[in-house]
Amino acid sequence: MSGLETAIRNALERSDRASAETRARIYQSARQALEAGLQKQGIEDVNVIAQQRHRLEAVIHAIETEERAALRARQPAPPVATPPVVSVDDNVRARGPEQARIEPQSQAQSRPQAQAQSPAADRREPGFAADASRPAANDGSLGGLRADRDGPVVSTRAAADTAAKSAEAAAAPEVRGDTDRKRRRKRSRFLSFTMVVVTLAAAAGAAAWWVQTNDLLKSAAERDTNVANPPASVASEDFDGAAGLQTLGAQQGFTGDWVEVFAPENTAAVVAGSRAKAEPVDDDGGKRIQLTSSVAETEGDITIEIPATVLAQLSGKTSTMALTVQAQPGKTTEFAVECNFSSLGECGRHRFTVHDERLDMLFKITFDRSLAPNSAGRIVINSDISGEGKGLTLYAIRVLPGQ
Repeated sequence: MSGLETAIRNALERSDRASAETRARIYQSARQALEAGLQKQGIEDVNVIAQQRHRLEAVIHAIETEERAALRARQPAPPVATPPVVSVDDNVRARGPEQARIEPQSQAQSRPQAQAQSPAADRREPGFAADASRPAANDGSLGGLRADRDGPVVSTRAAADTAAKSAEAAAAPEVRGDTDRKRRRKRSRFLSFTMVVVTLAAAAGAAAWWVQTNDLLKSAAERDTNVANPPASVASEDFDGAAGLQTLGAQQGFTGDWVEVFAPENTAAVVAGSRAKAEPVDDDGGKRIQLTSSVAETEGDITIEIPATVLAQLSGKTSTMALTVQAQPGKTTEFAVECNFSSLGECGRHRFTVHDERLDMLFKITFDRSLAPNSAGRIVINSDISGEGKGLTLYAIRVLPGQ
């Protein structure tokens, strides 16, 4: 399947991978190539074909998810509004005309004050040379002179105060305008920051929703809605199952070194207990035997005879035994296997959990005795050690001597 995945990725590299139609055509070509390869190899097993199709669809789904994520990553980010920037020079230029209007007024008011304080200017005034209405006494003349001199001085100071007040009044709107502009600038910055935060939060929420709806956080087995295919698990009561037991994928097959111990055609070798059943089945799924144990005790055991010629090949060796089994559709069962191989001895009791997927369950058997057995042995199977009466489909029993 890695070859098809490589071919799909290479085809996407050479084509317009941003187009959904182009990607769909490449995926369809991969499906057609798989079908052609299966026909060319002469594979007609329905389970094998379905499993290969399912794996190809999982690869296509993973690649399509990567392509969509890459397309979204290449899209440009939305523009962020920036607040207007007011230069300090604008405020200076705005206050310039007011200062220009104040300065001439101050200069004009300072000139009368200077003239009033100048004695020469007072002597040149015609009103101070001869005035018939004023008394000739020195006190009265001095009093009138002081009065005439004080009048311009007071008016000049009043005018200066008035100009200062006018300047303050003119500058007050400018100060208020600067304050308002600062407030508006702060408000616009706050709104811009709020907009950026809201945009990022919306983008994060959309990304989380997209990840959840596309089931990216789930494993391939959890996303598979066609066939329940949890991984096969192995358990043992007499040794470390994780270290000693292995699972051989059904798609790998068996080499010629494997010896067939039992086939479904050999129904005479199967003996069911008083509370167990062994029913041969022959349909489109192939020949097999349906084993059903109603209880977990000895009455629910099913015995399968092993020829002495096969046992002779296991003498003094450590061998591997494989049971090709499958649970009933939509169910999971835990079954037990025991063996009594005549003079070679027993192999202990092993427990396995199997689902509704055809699998090959393996376990090791070791016989130190080198004596050749002179009688047949037995393999004892209980299809449901929980006592619920779940069935187990048995396709074959094989053994690999010395390995």
